[in-house]
Amino acid sequence: MKRSSMLPYITLALVGIFLLLPIFTIGIYSFVTTWKGVLPQGFTLRYYAQVFRDPRFTASVIRVVSISVAPILISGTLVLLALYSSILYFPWLDKYIQSICMLPRTMSGVIMAISALSLYAGTRTPFANRIVMLTCLYCITILPFIYQGIRNNLHAVNIHQLIEAAEILGAGKLYAFFRIVIPNILSGIMVSALLGMSAIFTDYVVVKIIAGSRYITAQQVLYSARDQMGQYSSVIVLIIFILIMVISGISYSLKNKSSQTKPVSTEE
Repeated sequence: MKRSSMLPYITLALVGIFLLLPIFTIGIYSFVTTWKGVLPQGFTLRYYAQVFRDPRFTASVIRVVSISVAPILISGTLVLLALYSSILYFPWLDKYIQSICMLPRTMSGVIMAISALSLYAGTRTPFANRIVMLTCLYCITILPFIYQGIRNNLHAVNIHQLIEAAEILGAGKLYAFFRIVIPNILSGIMVSALLGMSAIFTDYVVVKIIAGSRYITAQQVLYSARDQMGQYSSVIVLIIFILIMVISGISYSLKNKSSQTKPVSTEE
């Protein structure tokens, strides 16, 4: 029986328009010379030329992408192993892992950054290095995003049945973890990584307190552009949004490609 109602499609279209309207407006504003009335006036690419001629912006985008890789890998690996062990072997640890991973939501970036700076700055430990300190703080900051996405997918695939089926077929737990569990939760890992990257992309407080002017990111360049024309800031916002969309598209295409790859079955 086919549904004749168009209500779900209309609802999705309205929600999509509502979510994309701010970005669409920013995109239009980045191309106009003035917008004082109902409709914009003039068309120019001057602000795009200014942004791309600025060497600080390109370097800042490269920095924020590079600084997000290590925290995502470290936090994702630790959370995945901790949740896998707790679900499979120690279920009573799940509530403690959840409390630890959700704790950063209760603390602002200012508190964490100032606390880490006062504790490790000037010491002879590796954490005295500002980049190491910033990486570790980002590992803590993105913990709630990484935890929630991986936990939901681990519970959705029913790990106990997957491991039992793998052991019946002669596979070990380690083999089942890498060849069965991870491919089944790859979409959740990708979504968690993207959420963590978006949190790092939008951060300004932590990197400003820890690194200052030594490590300029895209958000710092955007903040410094507040004294310029609004079109200039709109260009930066639009470029950051497109960059995140491109990274998301690449991640989802890799996930879909891996999910379409089926193991070759052997007949006895």
